[in-house]
Amino acid sequence: MVRVLVNLKEDFLLSTEMKEYEHLFTDSIREELKSFAEYRVAYREIWTLRNILSVLHWDSEITLPEGGRTERGDQIGLLSGLIHSKYAGEKFYALAEKAREENEKKILPGQEERRVELRILFKDLNRSRCLSQELVEEFSVTTSKAHAVWAKARKENKFSDFAPTLSKIVDLCKKQTECYGFDTEAYDALLEGYEPGERASHLENLFFNLKNSLKPLVARGRQVGNPFPREIPILLQRMLGEKLPSILGLSPQISRLDASEHPFSTSLGGKDKRITTRYDLKDPLSSIFSILHETGHSLYEAGISEIKGGPSPLHDSVSLGIHESQSRLWENQIGRSLEFWEMYYPILMNSLDLKESELGFSKLFSYINQSSPSFIRVEADQITYNLHIILRFEIERALINGKIQVSELPDLWNAKMKDLFGISVPSDREGVLQDVHWSGGAFGYFPTYTLGNIYSAQLFHSFSKKNPEFSKQVTNEKDFSSLLGWLRENVHWKGKILSAEDLIRSATGADPDSSYLVSYLENKLSELETINNGR
Repeated sequence: MVRVLVNLKEDFLLSTEMKEYEHLFTDSIREELKSFAEYRVAYREIWTLRNILSVLHWDSEITLPEGGRTERGDQIGLLSGLIHSKYAGEKFYALAEKAREENEKKILPGQEERRVELRILFKDLNRSRCLSQELVEEFSVTTSKAHAVWAKARKENKFSDFAPTLSKIVDLCKKQTECYGFDTEAYDALLEGYEPGERASHLENLFFNLKNSLKPLVARGRQVGNPFPREIPILLQRMLGEKLPSILGLSPQISRLDASEHPFSTSLGGKDKRITTRYDLKDPLSSIFSILHETGHSLYEAGISEIKGGPSPLHDSVSLGIHESQSRLWENQIGRSLEFWEMYYPILMNSLDLKESELGFSKLFSYINQSSPSFIRVEADQITYNLHIILRFEIERALINGKIQVSELPDLWNAKMKDLFGISVPSDREGVLQDVHWSGGAFGYFPTYTLGNIYSAQLFHSFSKKNPEFSKQVTNEKDFSSLLGWLRENVHWKGKILSAEDLIRSATGADPDSSYLVSYLENKLSELETINNGR
């Protein structure tokens, strides 16, 4: 009881409304907000447990010895079930309901923000309560163990070894859609978990139109051979990559970089952001662009963590599309820009012990911005990348809607690669087994990548109009603070208050529009053609 009272006091002192209206608060008003504070204490406990679960997941992919895989799966399943029971259980629901009723009784400082918070909470809460604890635990255990099965199958190029596990995951996802309910198709129920309000039929039209806009650009692209004169030791690549997050603005005091089979980022707490990459001896740029991408995610998470008054349901990303816009902006609009490489080229050359006679700037920049069909999504260029997403969207939509079976995936994947890219997939490792997402049950996740590309181009266009000196700041001073500050103010610190579409409108003054992405890519091709022609 003492602990609860102390936490209540701390929660009041940390809350946004208390900081802003502290001088207006009397003991009676504090008493009026008691139920809200009690709900916040319970939410903080759930938030902490979720961070602990993230630690287990991170460790599973980075440092866990293989012999501990089965036991770790059981640990993750147990903790996932516990979190679900606390969050979706009657006790927390009753606390939240009491807080909502209390908030509507009379007008008190910060009432509207609390109203928005509780509305968002109950939307997610009601969705979570659709799933039984047994289903949550089974899903968590299955997907936790599936990662190792997928990694081994990918390494050995044997989709048949992964197929039974994937079939079980698909069945569990279908059970989830039945629990959630849907109006038009089962896939929408899963898509809602990543991109609230989005529907597969809308994405189908959006992706079709984007594909048609990109086709002429694909024809203008050209392939450039790997310009690196020799294999680059992993140690040198690691030393180079470790410098990058802090250059962009992610402090090493709150972040860490490791290697993993599939690059990812995760937040283990307000000031604990983890990034991973993977290294290729023949192409150091593979790890560089993974780091740029994952740093973008972690910068967003770090920005959200700076919002005062948390943790709360508002202290979160509004959608995966917005989250992805942050990683794609740093990876593409920044990481493939001329000003970035005019700044970073000397750092790369020095760190990798290369001479300009071995690796000229123009040759490197052309390689960075080349465009040609390829097998691997995470290494695809900006123009063809969205075709990789369209392929995955079409396949997983059909899979969840029951129109195809897991056993058909390799042949279907290869056929679509031939249709979209005109290339034949040499192996499942470079085809249907290349992505980690399905082993984690993340069906509905892939479309958010293309939404992120659309949002990132529009956001950067708006920022650039208001910050014409940014290019000089990057090239001459290695200074990205104006961009990070703009993103903090217009995206990160908005948390989950606005919908994805409203956030884009607020930041850019326009509705979400793919034409900004197409225009950006057209300009990139023109820039590259100018450089290749000797500028």
